[in-house]
Amino acid sequence: MADTRGLLLLACDISAEQEEPWRRLLQELSEAGRKEEYAQSRRRLGVSAESLWLVPTKPRGGGVVVACLQVDNPERVMKELAATDVPFDSWYGTQMRKAFGFDVARLPRAASGELLFAWRDDDARDEREASKSL
Repeated sequence: MADTRGLLLLACDISAEQEEPWRRLLQELSEAGRKEEYAQSRRRLGVSAESLWLVPTKPRGGGVVVACLQVDNPERVMKELAATDVPFDSWYGTQMRKAFGFDVARLPRAASGELLFAWRDDDARDEREASKSL
């Protein structure tokens, strides 16, 4: 089974109307003005990697947003996000409330999900690494 320690998984519904503003927010986070603030926020929280997916569930937009964060301590990340007074983190929390209608401060404590199935092709990875060393 895969090791899920240090992972924070979040999933929430996003309507078709919310999808485009959320995409614009992600674009804003990728641009020079916010990119470094975002990176500093994540470093301060102990987040080493973050991935976001949109899983479409409707033909005309909307679906489920899935976030996967590699973190030192999931519980600490959630507590710090809920109680932050750092301007960028406060701004980001406001944007999340607008996009998804939830408030990190009101979410229940960070829970580890129940991993039901995992698979990894260790043989293929070993073969790729062996070919690199030739």
